[in-house]
Amino acid sequence: MANKTIATHFSDRELDCHCGCGKTVVPELLVKLEALRGLLGRSLPVNSGARCETYNRQVKGKLNSLHLKGLAVDLACRDGVLRSLIVRAAVALDFNGIGIAETFDHIDLRPESERVLFLYGKDGD
Repeated sequence: MANKTIATHFSDRELDCHCGCGKTVVPELLVKLEALRGLLGRSLPVNSGARCETYNRQVKGKLNSLHLKGLAVDLACRDGVLRSLIVRAAVALDFNGIGIAETFDHIDLRPESERVLFLYGKDGD
């Protein structure tokens, strides 16, 4: 199901499962993503949004990935300055999961009791 009811700077193509099944992110994540973009004042390309189980297996995602529930996105990022701005703004906006990889930043809406900042390995694991 596409995000037709909330106008944002993010496209359905970015946020929906890349297999074409139509799975998309939850509205709360979309609202927070838009707030993050507004706070930073710049575009934030999304590498990966919602995923179905089949696509998650294809990309070797974690079995319990929050992408499966539409609660996570990976933002394209290779710039250290931008990365620090994304992390600070994500913390300020109460994203409870923040992961840093070589080519992207993961942000999610996990429960507050599970709040975490983590680093991915060299291969994105």
